Amino acid sequence: MCHKRRGRFRGGVPTNDGVIRYSHPHSHPRYKPGSAKGPAENVPLPVVPVEAKTASKVGLEAFAEYWYETANYGYETGDTSLTQAVSGPECETCANYFEVVEGGYIGDDWMANSAIEVLQVHSDYVLTPDGRYQAVVYFRQEAMEYYGPEGLQLEGEADLGVVQLFEAVWEGDHWVAANIATMNVLDKCQFHPENPDC
Repeated sequence: MCHKRRGRFRGGVPTNDGVIRYSHPHSHPRYKPGSAKGPAENVPLPVVPVEAKTASKVGLEAFAEYWYETANYGYETGDTSLTQAVSGPECETCANYFEVVEGGYIGDDWMANSAIEVLQVHSDYVLTPDGRYQAVVYFRQEAMEYYGPEGLQLEGEADLGVVQLFEAVWEGDHWVAANIATMNVLDKCQFHPENPDC
């Protein structure tokens, strides 16, 4: 897997105490999304919500949303380590996601857009016979774009609405994604039935 990292402290000056300080006290590396001009830069690291650290309905729902935030981080950086850390070996959708990102960052290639926006997460928080808890996640995703030094290689289609069943297990002190299955993909006519093309 090829991970292309940009320095998160570009422009900073290291000091004897190990703290990196900037020449301008209020200046910070500015986030720059990926585009045809190049890969994303200074992508903020997702932070695990406090709620996601609890074995509860609220904890599961917060964890599910965090999982998709780590997926977005991978799309923008090529680094899927955060998602891998909270995904179980039996999660086939997780493995497919890792392959997609790895393929998008071969050599000098990169991805742009692709962002997932979680719109709603709900769980009844009932333990299944498989020892998992389930949540239903509703989101939309931008069209995936794949770039290389020569320019645009491939562009997918945006998903206006996707419903996924998100299953997770509580392992001691943290959640782990065990299975993610797509239940429904809504098209533009389901969102905008008044569209003359529908």
